[in-house]
Amino acid sequence: MSAELRLTVLGCATPYPSVDNPCSGYLVTSGDTRIWVDAGTGTLSPLQRHVRLDELDAIWISHLHADHSADLLTAYYGALFADIQLAAPIPLYGPPGIADR
Repeated sequence: MSAELRLTVLGCATPYPSVDNPCSGYLVTSGDTRIWVDAGTGTLSPLQRHVRLDELDAIWISHLHADHSADLLTAYYGALFADIQLAAPIPLYGPPGIADR
């Protein structure tokens, strides 16, 4: 039997976050697998209601507009300076140019 696929909307505002709605971001889970899909402005905060950065299996960015990728920088600082210990870097998937971000 396969694990259930679950999509949690972290935010869907565009092109900038509203008071109670971050930009585009989603958490996709299936069994023990957890993937942060799009890291728009403000999505790291609601992501942490569901999963810690060190529990993510991957981050996938659909395209490089800020409303889909700006919280990568926030997550980077969180991975460096928060109270978590990453066993390995979180795999990051996205379009060409994502590594330059």
